[in-house]
Amino acid sequence: MRFVSFEEVAARLKGKRIAVVGSGPGSLDNEPGFVDSHDIVVRANNYKTGDNQGFRTDVHYSFYGTSIRKTREELAGDGVTLCMCKCPNSKPIESEWHERMGKQVGIDFQYIYRNRAPFWFCDTFIPDDAHFLRSFELLDRHIPTTGFSAILDVLACEPANVYLTGFDFFTSGIHNVDEKWKAGNPEDPICHRPDLEAAWLRANRAGLTFDKRLQQIMEANDER
Repeated sequence: MRFVSFEEVAARLKGKRIAVVGSGPGSLDNEPGFVDSHDIVVRANNYKTGDNQGFRTDVHYSFYGTSIRKTREELAGDGVTLCMCKCPNSKPIESEWHERMGKQVGIDFQYIYRNRAPFWFCDTFIPDDAHFLRSFELLDRHIPTTGFSAILDVLACEPANVYLTGFDFFTSGIHNVDEKWKAGNPEDPICHRPDLEAAWLRANRAGLTFDKRLQQIMEANDER
């Protein structure tokens, strides 16, 4: 394996038809074979494959924390040739609340790379602080969800087009296709803000196509 730059990642994705598959139940609404018909399929975290959400996985995008159950053997077996990490191998954020509450893992991501030292098996991209902080600042200094971070990074690679499926910004209360999602601590000053992510997507959807559920979410907000 080797660690690659974002420029190398972009060269692989530029001009491609890309499906980004999130963890929501909307991924089950696809016609069999449709997701896999794209040039590149990107899946996040503890993805689940199947007839409707597809089987191909070319790129695995994750924050790679302790809740990520995918093994290197499973990912390799699914066809993954590129791992993309959401978090840098550093402490890019200062947060007095996290320091006071003893929640260093929310701002210092170096533990991920200590734990994952023997894990990497293919080309792997790890962002630097500047790359990570762009999405953090975009969301008014909130940590992006892994799925939203994947969308931003894929779009930055200038693909031909992008299809999004399995994204509902947790309005379904489900993730990992069929598992109950638990919201984070609302007192956390940098916690995920799916509402801000949805607002950004509504304002920047030109050239994107969506699964049925996400399209309905976009259209419902248009009517408000």
